[in-house]
Amino acid sequence: MGMKYAKNIVSETREYTPEEMVKIEEMRKASPLESTVEGLRLLWMDDEKVPDAEMYMECLWLWEGVTTKGTTEEPHHHDFSEVIGFISTNRDNPGKLDCRMEIILGDETHFLTESCLVHVPPGMKHCPLTFREVNRPVFFFTLAPISRYGRTSHNTDLKEGQSKKPFFPKPAPDASGTSYGRFIITEPKAHWDTKNPPPPPPPGAAKATQVVSLDTDVSPGAFYADFVWIWEGSTIMSPEAHTHDFDEMVGIIGYCGKDDPKKVDGDVSIVLGDEKHAIKQSSLIYIPKGLPHCPIEFNNITQPVLCFTIGNTPKWSKT
Repeated sequence: MGMKYAKNIVSETREYTPEEMVKIEEMRKASPLESTVEGLRLLWMDDEKVPDAEMYMECLWLWEGVTTKGTTEEPHHHDFSEVIGFISTNRDNPGKLDCRMEIILGDETHFLTESCLVHVPPGMKHCPLTFREVNRPVFFFTLAPISRYGRTSHNTDLKEGQSKKPFFPKPAPDASGTSYGRFIITEPKAHWDTKNPPPPPPPGAAKATQVVSLDTDVSPGAFYADFVWIWEGSTIMSPEAHTHDFDEMVGIIGYCGKDDPKKVDGDVSIVLGDEKHAIKQSSLIYIPKGLPHCPIEFNNITQPVLCFTIGNTPKWSKT
């Protein structure tokens, strides 16, 4: 008999529908794409993958190449918050992408060269998005606390942080001289009280880097997200089982190279309820509110593994 919560673990993407392919083809005709950027559609999460899921995410690997003409997306807005993200694979400097991505936010063009989470509030026009230069593999994704992606929410009853208004008031310029640069987050937020940091890790502990994170303190109106690379070794994240009063998603992404793009190195597992699940392939794990979960164990890691947690909540907390 299979385990009850295996259905909450998604290790594949989905195919585009015929209707979506028509729209993609129309966009390509309107803005012909000249690009050598290679990529791999890796994972997809929504309520079709996990019934009743209240989170959408699409994940891709971008390998290398340049774009000289055309874009990957047309300008649009949503009635919900969205995050567009790029995570570097550069172990020596994980904050740097070794890439140059171009995105338009409002009426401003921004070039993304660092690992980042771009917070797009409801109503804010954004895109086109163009992968100008990809000189090193990068993990790319789009993410929103909704059941299914679309230009507008499928729900008629909007939740907090959603708006049907196709308008986002342009902020006054900040210290950087831009109005929308504040929505590009490139720094992590400490997991601990900065006045009382934790002791240094013991000898032999896994080598890891918290890369970038987001919540409503970092960007008002945002939801929670946090990204950490496990480079090598063994470690346990959230060793004690706990629950939340919000839905959470955990991502486990292996980085074993282009020849084996879905493999997760070492021995990785997560506990859901009273079940321990081994994670052998890159996966998105949906955890509904109230479900006890953890620990997440990483053992004998020799090839990097990216771990992230995302919640449809302004700030992370336990119940």
